Amino acid sequence: MKKIPTFSTRLVKNQIVLQQNHQLSFTHKHYHKFYTYIRAGLRIGKTAIAIEKPLQGTEEEIIKQIHAIRYNETNPYVITGGHFYQIFVRNLGVFFNALLDPRIPSTEEDWFLRQSIALKTLAHDLTLFTLAGKEFTTLTPVSKDLYTGLNLYARPSDSLHAIVYTFSALINDRFIEERFPMKHVSKRPLQTKKTGHDLLQKYTSSLKDLIQTYYEELIDPKTHIIKKNLLLSSARDGIKRQSSFYDNVILWSTIRLAKELGLHTISDKQLALWKKDIITAFWDKEEGIFLDDLSPLSQKKKLFSADIFIVTSSGFLNIRYIKERKMLLQMIQYVKKHKLDRPFPLHYSAFDQPKKLYRPVRHFAPSYMGTSIWCHWGMEYIKVLISLSKENVELLIDAKKHLATYKANIEKYGGYPEVYDTDGKILNTRLYRSVLYNGWVINYEQTKMLLQNA
Repeated sequence: MKKIPTFSTRLVKNQIVLQQNHQLSFTHKHYHKFYTYIRAGLRIGKTAIAIEKPLQGTEEEIIKQIHAIRYNETNPYVITGGHFYQIFVRNLGVFFNALLDPRIPSTEEDWFLRQSIALKTLAHDLTLFTLAGKEFTTLTPVSKDLYTGLNLYARPSDSLHAIVYTFSALINDRFIEERFPMKHVSKRPLQTKKTGHDLLQKYTSSLKDLIQTYYEELIDPKTHIIKKNLLLSSARDGIKRQSSFYDNVILWSTIRLAKELGLHTISDKQLALWKKDIITAFWDKEEGIFLDDLSPLSQKKKLFSADIFIVTSSGFLNIRYIKERKMLLQMIQYVKKHKLDRPFPLHYSAFDQPKKLYRPVRHFAPSYMGTSIWCHWGMEYIKVLISLSKENVELLIDAKKHLATYKANIEKYGGYPEVYDTDGKILNTRLYRSVLYNGWVINYEQTKMLLQNA
């Protein structure tokens, strides 16, 4: 008997309609949380042994197969793949930030499925956060229609950002285009506007409460910077940081997007002054980077973290502004100077920091968020290269070279590896192996499109 999904979609008059087929429930019980935590650990160990088999074919054929695995209509929500079977809520706002780009070349079916899975994922997030009365990094199924929430390994900085980012992309067909512009624009019609507006109206009240609490509990009202004594979980969730640049940008972007969606009240002047305060606190003129965080170690050693490249998709820096283009160029120069793009971009950090890692990460993969190479930040880096290439043709040459390496890796490994080791080989430790059937490949496709139109 075919299982009926919680949410399903269909196309009616060129608009995707979302239908809820049965109710979700949420549990706060500790034994449910413990069960899902242990289950997640066992899956990591299992996938390190029972590895994903390489997909066969050319780059385009392999990508098509990954889409069929990750975006098919039977999937209830977006997942990275491999051992990551839960809803990592940040995904839609960070690692899948290109999912709803209508310019990416695709078939009508693929475009429908990408929009559909974004809607279904968002519906899960909104329903479960409303039932729980709070946000989590991860929403995990306990049994049919019963979920619990986990924070790996602290309260999230970026879960609510994923929600407002996705809403913006669902109802504004120029939202992603404004962040990553290109000359020749040919795009498919956005078929989610009405359903996106309906969901926004339905959850406005609960989202306003969640966003207001999030803002008040994270921000230091005197400095307009996230409180240093808070541990937050982010894209670099395995490492402990004190008021990281990434988290501050994400908070700023969340509030800005919430304002545009009618979910928070703040003036444009306040946003501009807040942004200025963040830049003042983190920008290091000598190094030409935003410091990783405000810990004494980071300030003393001028620590770099690849996730500072969140500045583009978040809209924190605008490529059209001369001053901000200059900052982006300095970031590129820093990466090249310190060879963080070798053999291809982007190393998360110049060195590992095992003492700052949470214990499970330290044991499973100590270089996972250190010297390892992350494909996502590699794409964000290459997109900056492309956007700055009008003034410097060498940057375009670099972009072509790096993207060619990623294409070769797709065909070499039969997938789109999530993470590589410091030497550029697929990350494979005794207890952890990189995801191969990785849905983040959509970001590679967007980068390839931008390069072809440079």
